[in-house]
Amino acid sequence: MSIITAVFQAIGQALTFIFPISESGHSAIFHNFAARNSGEASELTGLIHIGIALGILIAFYNVFIRNSVEIVNSFKEIFSKDLRVRRASNARKFVYFFLISFVPMLLYFIPVGKSRNLYQALHMLSYDGNLLSEGIAFLVTATLLLFASFTMTKNKESRGNQLSVPIAVILAAFVFAALPVSGLSLSAMVIAASILFNVNKNIAFRYFISISVPVLIVKGIIEIAICSTYVTILTGVVAVVVSAAAAYFLSKLFKAVLSDKYLKYFSCYNYAIGAIAAVTGIVQLIIK
Repeated sequence: MSIITAVFQAIGQALTFIFPISESGHSAIFHNFAARNSGEASELTGLIHIGIALGILIAFYNVFIRNSVEIVNSFKEIFSKDLRVRRASNARKFVYFFLISFVPMLLYFIPVGKSRNLYQALHMLSYDGNLLSEGIAFLVTATLLLFASFTMTKNKESRGNQLSVPIAVILAAFVFAALPVSGLSLSAMVIAASILFNVNKNIAFRYFISISVPVLIVKGIIEIAICSTYVTILTGVVAVVVSAAAAYFLSKLFKAVLSDKYLKYFSCYNYAIGAIAAVTGIVQLIIK
């Protein structure tokens, strides 16, 4: 049963993380209905996050090789005092903009009382026994996707723009909000925000997968380090392999279907889940 659970959880996490339907939001809803509101980390969840990262890395290894080369060359130019930011290529600028997204994450370490930091406080909102906040977050995600769909339809003849400093800062803010808040999807936040500013959809997708891998690996390692529930070696291996395979095919599929029509479908799904979660949350408040 533990292996079967690992297989289904691996597929479910890969599906909800890569597609713009919020892995954290679905997890919060599941835990709420299962009356498991401790918010404690699971080793299985951490292993699956690492597996998803490996699947994305394998699927788009050329993107990560190119990013790595640009980072190494940047350091070489810094030490040789030959770094020219203004004359950087689009590939180099992409790496600079991608790295900007990690700067606001330092705010996660701000203490907010009770031995918690800002990230933990925002994360624990998902385990307060009420689904209203998750419902609102799903509805926000749905609205962003809907507007992004309209923008893609309007700009169908346009190839889209490159990233710029203002857009990179906005994306960093969206990433900062999406990671700890359940119901907000990282892929939806990054891709929808990019499309709203008429950024080329392929660049938007590349930005999403570029930031996903380091985030998933760090998140997985932390979850394994602080977990309260463990799995056997066989179950762990199955979880990593299945999640990596699922992430490989789902990330390829998402890139292929990234269009105004499918964003609209994802928006409708988020509206439905968000409405159910919000209504449930209101009922929970009334009952309490």
